[in-house]
Amino acid sequence: MDITRRFLGGTAMLDLEGRLTDGPAEVELAPLRAAICELTSNGCVDVAINLAGVTQLDARGLGELVCAFTIVRRHAGRFTLVSPTSRVAKMLAVTRIDSVIDVCDSKS
Repeated sequence: MDITRRFLGGTAMLDLEGRLTDGPAEVELAPLRAAICELTSNGCVDVAINLAGVTQLDARGLGELVCAFTIVRRHAGRFTLVSPTSRVAKMLAVTRIDSVIDVCDSKS
């Protein structure tokens, strides 16, 4: 998974590309947690995750999104999932994660 960081006002947007799945030694998932921890430790607590480029998502990937949400919320921040593909949006709905984490269609 590749992560591109950009800032829109005070919001850190993390654009994810590739698989958000469990892999050997969690190489697919570790960059996301590292990016969230780095942002929050630097005081950036308004975080949006752009899921438009996520090609695969499994239960472990969903768990990492919940973990990222928890880290940001512990810092009294705001966490949003942006532009999920239809497959990812369905997984968020089936697991009811979308009832806990804000999900929106787009964020400029």
